[in-house]
Amino acid sequence: MSRFFVILFSIIIVETLSHQSQNINDDEKYDTKFIFDFFKKKPSNHPLNNTNAFICKNSHDSILLKEKDLNPQRHPGFENGMHTINMLSQKEIDLSDQCFSRPQCNSNAPFRTADGSCNNLQFPTWGKSDVAVTRIIQADYSDGINQPRKTVSGEELPNSRIIRTTIFPDKDQPSPDHTVYVTQYGQVIAHDTELAVEKKTSTGKEPQCCNPDGSFPEDLPAECISVFVPENDSEMNKRCIPITRVKDTLDIGCNIKPVRQIIGVTSFLDLSLLYGSNDETAQSLRTFNGGKLKFQLGPNDKIFLSNVENPMKSCNGQVEKPICYTAGDTRVNQQPGIAVSTITLLRLHNFLCEELNTINPQWDDERLYQESRKMLIGMYQHVTYNEFVPIILGSDFAKLNELLPLKKGYDNRYDQFLNPTTFSSFTATAFRAPHSYIQGTINLMNEFRKTTSSLQLSDVFFKSDLVQENDNFDSITRGMITQHAQGQDQFFTSQISNLLFKKTNPLGGLDLISIDISRGRDYGEPSYNQFRLLCGLPLAKTFDDLLDQIDQENVSILASLYKDVNDIDFYVAGMVERLKPGAILGHTFQCVVGEMFYRWKFGDRYYYEFKNSTGAFTLNQLDQIRKTTFAQILCLTSDIQMIQSNPFFNLREGNQLVTCNCLRKINFSAWKE
Repeated sequence: MSRFFVILFSIIIVETLSHQSQNINDDEKYDTKFIFDFFKKKPSNHPLNNTNAFICKNSHDSILLKEKDLNPQRHPGFENGMHTINMLSQKEIDLSDQCFSRPQCNSNAPFRTADGSCNNLQFPTWGKSDVAVTRIIQADYSDGINQPRKTVSGEELPNSRIIRTTIFPDKDQPSPDHTVYVTQYGQVIAHDTELAVEKKTSTGKEPQCCNPDGSFPEDLPAECISVFVPENDSEMNKRCIPITRVKDTLDIGCNIKPVRQIIGVTSFLDLSLLYGSNDETAQSLRTFNGGKLKFQLGPNDKIFLSNVENPMKSCNGQVEKPICYTAGDTRVNQQPGIAVSTITLLRLHNFLCEELNTINPQWDDERLYQESRKMLIGMYQHVTYNEFVPIILGSDFAKLNELLPLKKGYDNRYDQFLNPTTFSSFTATAFRAPHSYIQGTINLMNEFRKTTSSLQLSDVFFKSDLVQENDNFDSITRGMITQHAQGQDQFFTSQISNLLFKKTNPLGGLDLISIDISRGRDYGEPSYNQFRLLCGLPLAKTFDDLLDQIDQENVSILASLYKDVNDIDFYVAGMVERLKPGAILGHTFQCVVGEMFYRWKFGDRYYYEFKNSTGAFTLNQLDQIRKTTFAQILCLTSDIQMIQSNPFFNLREGNQLVTCNCLRKINFSAWKE
């Protein structure tokens, strides 16, 4: 036996004994099996560069076949909502159009505008940034205008914090199937399509929604909807969770009733979190050289997002390493996962610029920027509908509701009368459900998928500097495609339910779940019962009528929290619904989220499969875009050598590691002019 194999065998023995002597998680159990399988091959001097070390597989369709939904539901707007109760009419959905001036449009423009305007030539404000959210169900405000809903008996609704501590505790119950990147990709979509613009006082200042000592104000400012923390709450020291209300149409002088909230980003799946949601931001992020976006060099000359002007003011980093990123969305530094994801997109954009410049050296900076942006958005939309949507909504639901991409050819189903603007019940309630999927720790992993260190989420909010330390970018990425997400259930890690943004708040952390409940009330979302009707379920007349979707134990808890079945918050009941087969959402959340993804697809004139704009992809280009996988994107933008075919699913039979060289590659010659 050669010396090389003796060394390898010794490594295997050490690894095996090490695993036997400690408690290990499922990811590490896989590591040992992986090492044995790996060394059955004939390794090269650098085994990670051996493209034959693993069998290349061209498809991961088999791992997407989960529990079948034998009776998937239609989303509420399907067939124009003809069989739906509570669905607003088209005119009512578009009510806030009157609040905003009509932009001038170029009908022959081949590329999207930065602010989303003129996507729809007949209704040019649809999907634009800084307009009002739409509604698909009528708001329920106690005064019919903007004051939060009350109980049917006219009392205040139950305290959000008491609801949180009663029915939404912390419990470690990981997802059996999905990795942390399902959660992270969901945040990418959320930041791409929704941003609540907070109210200011009459003098233009931020309202003081809690007293400086953490006590609850005697006179809560009208701009606030803060939550009182009871004295007997042992998990939180302060008595007040500050929540500023969202700016609405009344604040801009538009007298529609009830009000609608302002959304600060474009509604489309257009990567505005990278590129920006207005011309000024978009221009500030460009180099104006070769179509590329601005960047800074980190370890090993790898590119990262550029810094804000005052890193120490905007982030919680180290003085000697002032790293704080700037991007199209201001929330890029919230936690390392969203920073890493946005850097991934930045690297891919600049990579596309180089490839397109190579085959079309005659293209100028503007053409390279716009073509690379269009191509990256197309790749992102393909991954979203081909890989992500079937996970959250279920493959059967996605297929029935026409959400899956075509295999070939153009899709000709663009609907100019379908409003794609993000609607309130999606942003304020239903798409907050994946907060349950958030892990409390961030695992950094090496190439062998062994955890090298773990970080508490509450310790790294606004600490983007750690992303550029050592090989942390790759280690965090590997962790997100290996570590199991928490399960989609009624349990939330205390890292977000007690310690959210802990180090940026002198009085300690916040409670995201209490904020979620309160945000639904701020947006005027009606009770759970009204969403049952919207989504094809019968109206519940008693608490026992909820048993068709919710287990007895949780129905009993709801009955202890609410006096009347018509008082229950949509978010609260939606979170305890039994999950639909093959999905990670219950009946009403699946219904509402499905409606939104339908509108983002068929209401987007520039959606990558459509031929409704002068800049549409050619059929050859579309064939190449359809080769895109999330695994391919991660390989192109990191030094990761091996990856599972579908990084949203954990490592297992049918989703084993392959070398990045195994993945299909896009043929850029389709763009040659």
